[in-house]
Amino acid sequence: MWLCIILLAVLHIMAAYRGPRWLFYVSKPLTVILMVIACLWSGVPSFYYWAIIVGLCLSVLGDIYLMLPQDRFIAGLISFFLAHVVYSVAFVSQWQGHVGWWLLALCIAAGVVVFLLLLPYLGKLQIPVALYMGVIILMAYTAGQFWLLSHSQAALLAMVGAVLFVLSDLTLAINRFKQEFTASTAIIMSTYFIAQGLFVGSVLAL
Repeated sequence: MWLCIILLAVLHIMAAYRGPRWLFYVSKPLTVILMVIACLWSGVPSFYYWAIIVGLCLSVLGDIYLMLPQDRFIAGLISFFLAHVVYSVAFVSQWQGHVGWWLLALCIAAGVVVFLLLLPYLGKLQIPVALYMGVIILMAYTAGQFWLLSHSQAALLAMVGAVLFVLSDLTLAINRFKQEFTASTAIIMSTYFIAQGLFVGSVLAL
């Protein structure tokens, strides 16, 4: 299963640069759909298990919106916004112990700095992008706090996945709003697929 997932992810990145277009459109959602199947097949049902699966399904929907020939950026943004909310709830459900707030302050500060750097290029999308950045910072914080509280393998996978997801979205934002660059697709998609795979891995590690 995972060999097929890796192969599809690689094929998607190659198709983004060289085609064919049908492979580009099919491989991206199918890669995450196979992750859903892998999670359903091997995971032990729990609240965390189902939350990650819902987040993956919302991500598939976001993938489809962002790939459509017509610009469905806002619809895609909403889908991934909801996915990050669900992921955040999943991570919080694993918290046990005293919660420190220094990590939240650090994440918010980093988010504000990045938003201010992007602000001159956002135009009418300032509010949607600000809201999205808020929720992905929340997702990264909840995953980081999950690891700080448990230091478990599942928490480590979730935290690394969250960091890679932030990197993927940051690269996407720079490429879309500030300056397009050739390597962006490879960076965006490789970090995205690995992040989602690590979230599935965190389910399997519980």
